[in-house]
Amino acid sequence: MLQKATPEAGATTVRRRWYALLLRDRFACAAALVLVLVALCAVLGPLLAGDLATRQNLRAPGRPPLSLDHGWAFVLGSDSLGRPVAARLLTAAGTTLAVAVPAVLCSLVIGSVWGMWAGYHGGWRENVSLRVADVILSFPSLLLAVVVLYVFSPSAASIVLVLAVARIPVYLRTARAEAAELRSRLFVDAARTFGTGGWATIRRHVAPSVLPTLLTVAALDFCFVMLAESSLSFLGIGIQPPDVSWGLMVAQGRQELQSAWWIALFPGLAIVLTTVSATVLASWARMTTDPGQRWREGVRRSGRRARGARGASADPATRDGAVAEPDTTADPDTTAGPDTTAGPDTTAAPGGSRPTGTEPPTPADVLVVDDLSVDVHTPAGPVHVVRRVGFSVRSGETLALLGESGCGKSMTAHAVAGLLDPVAEVVGGQVRLDGEDLLGLGARARRRLAGPGVAMVFQDALSALNPVLTVGTQLAEPFRIHAGVSRRAARARAVELMERVGIPEARSRADAYPHQFSGGMRQRLLIATAVALRPRVLIADEPTTALDVTVQAQIMDLLRELRGEQRTALVLITHDLGLAAEHADRVAVMYAGTVVETGPVAEVFGKPHHPYTRGLLASVPAEQHRGSRLSSIPGSPPDPGAVPAGCAFRTRCPLARERCATHRPALTGTGAGRAAACHFGKELADA
Repeated sequence: MLQKATPEAGATTVRRRWYALLLRDRFACAAALVLVLVALCAVLGPLLAGDLATRQNLRAPGRPPLSLDHGWAFVLGSDSLGRPVAARLLTAAGTTLAVAVPAVLCSLVIGSVWGMWAGYHGGWRENVSLRVADVILSFPSLLLAVVVLYVFSPSAASIVLVLAVARIPVYLRTARAEAAELRSRLFVDAARTFGTGGWATIRRHVAPSVLPTLLTVAALDFCFVMLAESSLSFLGIGIQPPDVSWGLMVAQGRQELQSAWWIALFPGLAIVLTTVSATVLASWARMTTDPGQRWREGVRRSGRRARGARGASADPATRDGAVAEPDTTADPDTTAGPDTTAGPDTTAAPGGSRPTGTEPPTPADVLVVDDLSVDVHTPAGPVHVVRRVGFSVRSGETLALLGESGCGKSMTAHAVAGLLDPVAEVVGGQVRLDGEDLLGLGARARRRLAGPGVAMVFQDALSALNPVLTVGTQLAEPFRIHAGVSRRAARARAVELMERVGIPEARSRADAYPHQFSGGMRQRLLIATAVALRPRVLIADEPTTALDVTVQAQIMDLLRELRGEQRTALVLITHDLGLAAEHADRVAVMYAGTVVETGPVAEVFGKPHHPYTRGLLASVPAEQHRGSRLSSIPGSPPDPGAVPAGCAFRTRCPLARERCATHRPALTGTGAGRAAACHFGKELADA
């Protein structure tokens, strides 16, 4: 049984230390252990090996590995001069890292600071910096190192200097590109309005955003520098005897691969293991240093399947944190209302999660969502963002999903459309389209239904349209995928769609890009893409957001017209109660990831049966008298990871009583076609 979430538990799991995230990733943890081991060998190797790495023993050359007859130093065998390979590996680790680490750090610091400075200020600074980088990059870094080291005497210091200079343009160009993109962001402009100086802005606002990318480049560049040093030593112009490096060991053992393969094999394996580990750790570092991606690092698919199985087998009543024991005592606060110890009301509750004993869905229901539950997996564990949501939509009908931000409306829509983020998972329930359970279909079957079955209109049209493809190409894509028509025929049908949704001069504007259209026109294009294949269900997620009132009316009229022509079932997600009242047939009000009231829109808005719905309607400014105080619901929706026990709305509800703190109300019928998840729903209905 999952324990009830508490505010204290939610507060303590907001952040995790980097080492906790590292322990959750087995590959990154193994890579980190390899690199730590290499670093320990580099530091302690000279102390353990002493002069064994350079001491020659011509009496026992070419000893094979896996022999401890002559001590631990000969466990990996010896070379042609009798020097133990193991001791040389330990000593070479220090030499190799002494070249790679300083070279990477120098190029990282110089190139990053230089690039952020040039990219932030732009102008001549940016142009001069890029020309300098182009000049350095015109010479291949390895070839440049070969020429310089051939002219000057090869040494570790000269190798570090040459490789550092050669790699500076890599960081300079990366940091410059990131900083140039960030300098046009509004938060940078806001910092300027506060009087923040250039270097302070770079340090506080630009560097934290650029750092994850630069660390990834540095980790990968570490691999390149190691291989470059090995290549130079292999060519004889790198580390010189009596010093030893892994690359020099490979170079010295290449002539004896037939007779003494271990001389070159073990240092080669050391190079491969170190570079691969650095690459794996670079990917992990990219995730953990990016605030927008850090929380994903702790999510493991194996744990997800196990938690999903436990959640599916757990009692639904206790899964959401409700107390499983029935209430067998009379509640003094409910004496005025209905009998709360009685069985569930079996009044039909269409549009919601149906209690036991209610009528089954009718054949007219195109889309039926029943007991849908979605979890988002975080390093702290699963968070229940959608809890046993249920509704149904008939052909040609509009169902409005209402509620404040964070109540689970968009997550429900994405679960129905099969567009959940990888860290989110459906852990229970069914989504039936014409009787077929979509959640049980494979990926290929779901793709066949994406368009003809379920389509979606997204909130941000500019982000939903590909900026590098013309709108005609994007509108033609559904026809080419599902209908298999030619490019010419698909374009002709795309132009027809554009004309159908009211795009003027559609034939000539089909070659335009999304940024060349206004917000209302982009929304029309997005709707045209969604209805291209005449879907049976259309989900519109805030289709009128950020549009003026006139364009909003045009968009909704367009949706109504298309719904009437194609008999499409429309699921409308919106915050606008007026929009729902005018265009919806039924509503489902959501709060804290669950449906709290359903019914015909006129009846629900005329006489709500749930205190939350009543509070939403009372907060509409149009309902207030001139000069009176605007009403509002106190507080805010709970965090999905810290939903209170009992009724989730009780902390904001004016009717909350003792029973609300211990029992989570189920969605039960409160009248013909009405349902509400409130212990006092009948009381409100009879009032």
